[in-house]
Amino acid sequence: MNENQVSTYLPNKNTWKGISITKNAIKQILFLINLNPDNIGIRLSIRKSGCAGFRYTMKLVKNTEVKTKQEISFFYKNILIYILYKDMPFLEGVRIDFVKNNINKIFKFYNSKLEKFCGCGESFSIN
Repeated sequence: MNENQVSTYLPNKNTWKGISITKNAIKQILFLINLNPDNIGIRLSIRKSGCAGFRYTMKLVKNTEVKTKQEISFFYKNILIYILYKDMPFLEGVRIDFVKNNINKIFKFYNSKLEKFCGCGESFSIN
């Protein structure tokens, strides 16, 4: 995709597969949102990072933040979610889980479309 295609990407509601969030992740996201009355939702995105090139990010959104023209917002099981249009192709079909392994607790992003990951599993490349 060139820059113009990415910035003007508009999802087709009939073909965009969206995202899915497991029950464990929903519970943890709602817990984090409810820690502060100013929190209203989450923002999902990708950014350049790691040895493979990109990583998924999730940040809390405060009620003082305004949705930009470059974003879509929607509710998923009572969670307000913001995604930049340019990131939607890379988030399409992603499943978000919250995993507890001994003392480690982490959100994991699973995307069956991606083929190349770094050894630590923190970043991925886009072919």
